[in-house]
Amino acid sequence: MTGKNDNVNYKPMFLLSAMFMGIIGSGFMSKEELPIQGTPSLLQQKQAMNLFVDHPVKIKAGDIASVHKIASVILGDKISPMTTAELISKKGLTSVYQLGDYEVTLENFNLKKSAQQDIFVSFRKADAIAKEGHLVLNAVSEENDTSLTNDVVSTYRLKVAVSDNTAPVIKVTQKKDTITEGDDFNAEDYFKSAIDDVDGKVEHTTVSDVDNETPGVYTVTYHAKDNAGNKTKASVKITVEEKPEEELSFEGYYYSGEYDGEVSVNGNAVVNAALAQIGRSQDCTMLVTNSLAAVGINFHSAPAGYMRLGKVVSAAEAQPGDIIYYADGGIGVPHVAIYLGGNEAVHGGWTGDTTVVNRVYGGSGPVFIHISE
Repeated sequence: MTGKNDNVNYKPMFLLSAMFMGIIGSGFMSKEELPIQGTPSLLQQKQAMNLFVDHPVKIKAGDIASVHKIASVILGDKISPMTTAELISKKGLTSVYQLGDYEVTLENFNLKKSAQQDIFVSFRKADAIAKEGHLVLNAVSEENDTSLTNDVVSTYRLKVAVSDNTAPVIKVTQKKDTITEGDDFNAEDYFKSAIDDVDGKVEHTTVSDVDNETPGVYTVTYHAKDNAGNKTKASVKITVEEKPEEELSFEGYYYSGEYDGEVSVNGNAVVNAALAQIGRSQDCTMLVTNSLAAVGINFHSAPAGYMRLGKVVSAAEAQPGDIIYYADGGIGVPHVAIYLGGNEAVHGGWTGDTTVVNRVYGGSGPVFIHISE
């Protein structure tokens, strides 16, 4: 094999001037076949390659259909619009695709990088490209080399503008939720994923104005951005409802002392003593004990013990100042309160052991005890 110089005869190729005439305004080759005339020098080949650089081909990042678009720029209608590219192999920035009857190799090409790229495109089709008049840039060979008529590789230089205009997609577990005042809350519990069609999984940030201690309607917003700068967001509406009245809570009951039943009871005095304790932190038995002390009854017991202080009467017979006993105050334990009349009573041991005015009916239902006189 001899070295390449001005005396070496290369296989016939078309003239560079003919190729210039075949370039359309967009910088692409004409779909008409170009005649093969003469042998271009290496300088001419380099110039021919650069003809495809002036007008970048615009393609979408991550879209394999872009391979078809790149091939069509050079081969025109020789590539069927119905043909789908199939990745054969990939190593670094070199990818090989099967596109119809062609094997297409893209070098220095990153389909996922949003940028303008100067790439090389090679086509291989057995006994086809040379016959159709395409410039064979990497097949300059000895005069007796027959490769131009069998399995020819044609290489072109092309500038592509890869753009990523699609924002990531954020998925959440639900669009809205309702929680109760005081419930634990974590905004990240509603986030599922942020996926970009080019970059795959991307990072996200969370903005939340939720105050789980205050009833109201709030919003949690998730933000995500891909490597191309495309931004997106998704929101979850959080409603914080007012906490319902807690069931009565009791603890530390004990029995001490007895009532002799000889004290005259003033119901209004018991009621006033009970109301005077509103807001005090104490359990239900201390509320009743302190209320009875106002009328001279010194007695303290577990809830059931207060039933010995009088007789059970119906709701119609009950009077303000009577004791109310509950076998189950609502959470599985006994409870006592002071009856105010109507549907109200004073209860100790409410939220945080607070003394409050609340409904009569609850739990197992009231048993009214009229204190003996």
